[in-house]
Amino acid sequence: MKKLIYLFLTLLIVACSSDDSSDGDSDNNQLFLEKYDGVVWEWDGSFDTYTEKIAFINSSKSITDYTLFPDEEWCYTWPIATTTDYEYSDGVDGSITISIQEETENSIAILFKINDEDYEEEGFVHNYTVTSNGIYQTLTRIQVNDNGNYYEGDDLTVYSRTDDEVCF
Repeated sequence: MKKLIYLFLTLLIVACSSDDSSDGDSDNNQLFLEKYDGVVWEWDGSFDTYTEKIAFINSSKSITDYTLFPDEEWCYTWPIATTTDYEYSDGVDGSITISIQEETENSIAILFKINDEDYEEEGFVHNYTVTSNGIYQTLTRIQVNDNGNYYEGDDLTVYSRTDDEVCF
């Protein structure tokens, strides 16, 4: 009888213990910025003389863009949901307003509105989507203008997840 009680208790404990997956699957129910916070993505078109990497930072709600040319290096952090003033090297002053249009677990659409003497209130949306084949993840970017048309030559940009750092 004692063994039967122990067997019953063992079965009850096993049956009542649950695998809520909160430890091993913490990405569930997270939006894009939370899920891919600090992940660095390198453009698959990068080559010896040009490299482009981006990262999305949830804590500051920003995008960090790193570009390496043969003779110069750029690192910009663009805050989302703000307007930022800038000056091009050719002396053109302007501002850019960045805002999230839509965000899901594996995609985010970000609107960029440029206002300067060359681009008066011109806007475009970058649609970023993460896909996985079970081995590695890729990030695709499609750039669309205000009218919903693709920018010529920039229909699709593919980035691969990397362990590299960006200029944080």
